[in-house]
Amino acid sequence: MSDPTCGVLLEHDGPIARLTLDRPASRNSLDLPLALALRDAVRSLEGDAAPRVLILRSSSAHFMAGGDVRRFDALLQDSPAACQAELARIIGAANDTVARLTRLPCPVIGLVGGSAAGFGLSLALACDLTLAAEDARFLFAYGAIGATPDGGASWHLPRRIGLQRALAMALLNTSLDAAQALAAGLVCQVVPAAELDAAGQRLARQLAAGAGQAQAGIKRLLRAALDSDLDTALDAEAASFLAQAEGPDFAEGVRAFCERRAARFDPSST
Repeated sequence: MSDPTCGVLLEHDGPIARLTLDRPASRNSLDLPLALALRDAVRSLEGDAAPRVLILRSSSAHFMAGGDVRRFDALLQDSPAACQAELARIIGAANDTVARLTRLPCPVIGLVGGSAAGFGLSLALACDLTLAAEDARFLFAYGAIGATPDGGASWHLPRRIGLQRALAMALLNTSLDAAQALAAGLVCQVVPAAELDAAGQRLARQLAAGAGQAQAGIKRLLRAALDSDLDTALDAEAASFLAQAEGPDFAEGVRAFCERRAARFDPSST
């Protein structure tokens, strides 16, 4: 699925899917058409259509500058009720997108350059592995317009960087540059802006060559552990390990280890 008129491009390159935000004139600011198109694109990647790896990126220098505040202002001037109704649809689609991204079995790589503000920050936080360009800046932004967060920012941010840092970002509207984001644990790697796409592709190819079912299980277990106790996590780990041990990837991985060679996992396994 690809709808360039709404600011979203979805492309497939073998086992790797690339979901591109393509509304450069507004720094990918989130309006209703973009919110709906993004949600529908992520929906299309579920089930049997799931890729081995998903890359989430921008076509321009900025990842996403948050909501389309100029659109909100125009709506408020015309009809506060219409603004409220449209915001409800935008937030519903945005929240659905984040929930579905985190539930995808495949690893999701976020490539962030320039501004990642408001829902742009929420979207970056929903990715499993986030790479930042050296010029990236992460900004909570909601408080600056008298709003509270959406897109799971209130859930993801304190879990990613700790409550104290999250509160400082949110209440003081302070930004993190790429180096600070790396130190805080918000991103896993920082690269020059000109190398961001290439670094993302290298990481995607590395992941696509791995054991897909094991990666899906690892992602599921680690995300579930954020809200479970140790006993629940131990039971889930045991069930997942034994299920994985019945599959061909486990047999290949064990045999490759014993033969001191690189494992050749089934590229179609997810």
